[in-house]
Amino acid sequence: MTVDTHVKTLRTGRLVMRLPEERDIEPIFQACQDPLIQRFTLVPVPYRRSDAEWFVRVNAPNPASATWSIEAADGHLAGTIGVSLKGDGSGSVGYWCAPADRGNGYLGEALHAVVEHAFDDEDGLGLRRVTWRALCDNVVSARMAAAAGFRYTGVRTDNLRDGDERMHTAELWAADDRSPQIWPADVVGISKSGA
Repeated sequence: MTVDTHVKTLRTGRLVMRLPEERDIEPIFQACQDPLIQRFTLVPVPYRRSDAEWFVRVNAPNPASATWSIEAADGHLAGTIGVSLKGDGSGSVGYWCAPADRGNGYLGEALHAVVEHAFDDEDGLGLRRVTWRALCDNVVSARMAAAAGFRYTGVRTDNLRDGDERMHTAELWAADDRSPQIWPADVVGISKSGA
C-alpha cells in the first residue's frame, strides 16, 4: 500500500491546518516552554529554539509523518497535530494546544478533521488504523480521543525520557464509526461520584 504523505491543508469551521512554516518557529518555541506541554508530550526538555527549528524544517516535511500547524481564525498558532506513519497502513496521532487556547475546543476540532483525513482513501492518507497513547494522568487528551471515537485498549509501559511511564492506549479503525466512546471513568478523570 502506498501512502501519500503530502500534507494537505485542512479546514474546519474555525481553523486552518497546514504544513508548519518558518513563521511558526517562534510561536512553537514559546508554547513549548509550557510545563504541561513538556510533561504530557514528547517534546525535548528543556525546549530550545533549535528544537522548534528542527520540528518545522526536518520533522514536518518528513515523509514518515503528516504534521499540521493549527491556525485560528485570526492567524495565530493554536497548536500542532500530527500522525506518525508506520508504513503498514497505520499511524499514531499526537497533538498539543498552546496554553492561551485551551478550553475553546480547537484541539478536538482539529483531531476530528485529522482523523477523517487519515482514513480518506482518495484525498487523505488512506490509513486503515490510527492509534493514540498518552500518559495515564493526561485526562484531557483521553477525553478528546474518546470524543473522536477512539476505542480504549488498555495500559502499557513505555520507556520515555528518563524512565518507564504508564500510558493509556486506544485505536480507531477506518471502518469504525466516529461516535464518542465511553471509556473507563478513571481514564477520563471522572470520579465514582460523577464529578
